[in-house]
Amino acid sequence: MIRKEAGLAFWLDWVAHRGGLWEDAGDTALALLPATLASELELPEETAVTADPDVARDDGALLLVTGHPVVAKAAESVLAAGDTGTLTLAAPRSVPPDAATLLSKAREYLPVDHGRLDPRDDATPERALRPVLRVGALVGYELSVEDHFQEQVEVFVDVPSRLRVPAGVSERLARTGHDPRAQVALPVGLAAAVDYASTSRPDLAAALAEAHRMLEAAAELRREALAGQIGDAYAKERTRAEEYYAAAVDSLERRVATAPEDRAALLRARIESTREERARRLAEIAEKYRARHTLTPYRLHLLRVPVLRLALDVRRGERRYPLDLDWLLPAGEFAPLRCPACARSSAQLVAAKTHLGCDRCLTPKRPTPHPAPESVPPPRDGAGAHAAVSAERAAAPVRAGATIAVGPSSARNAEAAGGAAPRSRGEAKGGRIAEASAARAASGRPAAPGHAQSPPQRRSVDPQTLQKRAFAFWEHAAGGDRRKLERLCAPDSPAAALLRLYGAAGPLYGIGVGSRERVESCSAAVFPAEGRRGWDSAGGEVHTDRGRHDYLLRWSLGPDRLIAEVLPHRTPFAMNAGTMMARYRSGGTELATRLPRTAAELDPVAHLLWQRTPARHGAHLAARALASWWRLAAPQALRERYPAAVLAAAAERSACYWSGVGGGGYGDAALLWQVPETDLRKAGTHLQRLLTLTQDQPW
Repeated sequence: MIRKEAGLAFWLDWVAHRGGLWEDAGDTALALLPATLASELELPEETAVTADPDVARDDGALLLVTGHPVVAKAAESVLAAGDTGTLTLAAPRSVPPDAATLLSKAREYLPVDHGRLDPRDDATPERALRPVLRVGALVGYELSVEDHFQEQVEVFVDVPSRLRVPAGVSERLARTGHDPRAQVALPVGLAAAVDYASTSRPDLAAALAEAHRMLEAAAELRREALAGQIGDAYAKERTRAEEYYAAAVDSLERRVATAPEDRAALLRARIESTREERARRLAEIAEKYRARHTLTPYRLHLLRVPVLRLALDVRRGERRYPLDLDWLLPAGEFAPLRCPACARSSAQLVAAKTHLGCDRCLTPKRPTPHPAPESVPPPRDGAGAHAAVSAERAAAPVRAGATIAVGPSSARNAEAAGGAAPRSRGEAKGGRIAEASAARAASGRPAAPGHAQSPPQRRSVDPQTLQKRAFAFWEHAAGGDRRKLERLCAPDSPAAALLRLYGAAGPLYGIGVGSRERVESCSAAVFPAEGRRGWDSAGGEVHTDRGRHDYLLRWSLGPDRLIAEVLPHRTPFAMNAGTMMARYRSGGTELATRLPRTAAELDPVAHLLWQRTPARHGAHLAARALASWWRLAAPQALRERYPAAVLAAAAERSACYWSGVGGGGYGDAALLWQVPETDLRKAGTHLQRLLTLTQDQPW
């Protein structure tokens, strides 16, 4: 009963650690303190403590709760001493998996493109110890002169790969007890323990530096989030100050207009001093609300985790590339793995002809896309053959089954081909004009004088091909096949950004499908490109066990015709209407389904974009902003020059501006993100110079 209050429980444990004793007496506890400790705390050697105010008042016991000076002094002594050491975790008592089971789990955990995982010369799994760093720190946040916060953060870093251990694995490692037999045989001293754990000093130093970077990044993101909560107070105080000095200057200027010359000179001097005082006051307000944080490390544990080491070979034909995987026995999962070629994380391995790498360092360079050839709409005679497949109804299952719908453009072409419905006079006239334009283009004769040339048209892909690709896209998304989805999506596009965030489930989350919904079927309607800025697209509905969700797939303009965007609209007309309405809404569109947290490694700018932009403008515009940010060759140089919030605001503003939705002005973006407008303009100009965004490609 006495240990229910966290502060009192901590103090009793600290007393026992310092050589004291305590006895539970129900609502109170009798603590026996050593003489040195009693003198340090200025307490009697026999002290009755409690966490109940009524008991403290009636029995005269010392009330110890979180925040009491005695508890705070104990916490300060623990933080000053630190918590360092080496700990060997105990292996579970259950029977470990055999070699065949581990091989099956390894193939499921680590699929290799163009290769296969095979055991190396019938090698059996060997027991070993894998070093993992557990680093804890106390972060103090100073958001203003009055607002101060303090939080505890902790990170587990795998030493060989220098990658962060997933949250589920770190929780299981934290709950695992130590092996007392290993502690008896452990050498004395941290340096000897490091050598005993088969960990070199450079590896340990690199892992420790990576852990510090992770803690700093997490603290910076948390600081930005907390600072956003008091942004209203900063804006109100700054507005009050600006209104006060504006009124003072306005009053002085009116007096100058009617004052004699000698008096007017004094008033003008007062105006200058008032403006200088205004600048000083605004600087004081900005300094008052400037967010800061301090990182105080207090824990450094080197965990020696028992593992089963599986010696494998990645085979591609007769070629073999050695690869070792460690199965963490306390966690029941494989340890993190970096690419052996480029040392990047979270990338799929690829077995090349010369070495083993990942899909980032071995991705073949795509040829520069050639501009689409100029053409005119096809004549009526070829329209039927071109669009007949769009009017043909077929079934394409996505898990359970799907149906194909016919889009408006395809229906019009089909009617023109089959003659099912008579055309109006205006449609017949439009057809004759198209035929005449085609005939002039074929003969090479120039157009009649006085008539402007038509803008170049974009050639559409066969509608049947677009339908097949649309059904294949949702089939792979429903089946969780990320590899095939990446082959269908254009690199550095919003669709690729969704895959990077959530894997195969990214496109489903982008159109509002919940994490617990099961995809059953879909429908598709093809909308060929029309006009100079047209996009080949396919739209329809994705049917789940809980409802229906509209979607629109847009293909890129290059020769590969890869999917560039996944939008939550059913037709291009609905997308244009949504864009038009968004110009008159200050807050953007609200998501129907709350987006889950992503497990991808995001830098501070990307984290801010994905944290704030979807709720304001939708996931599709946030994906555009992320795609443009990830397209930068050297984002670290920008992050060193501008704050993360300024860069995120500039990326969101650029995406809004070139997409034609609301929130594309610098003033609105600065007010929304609570950043200086001058810095935002500089960062936005810098980003535009590097990205060269246009209306045709707003990412």
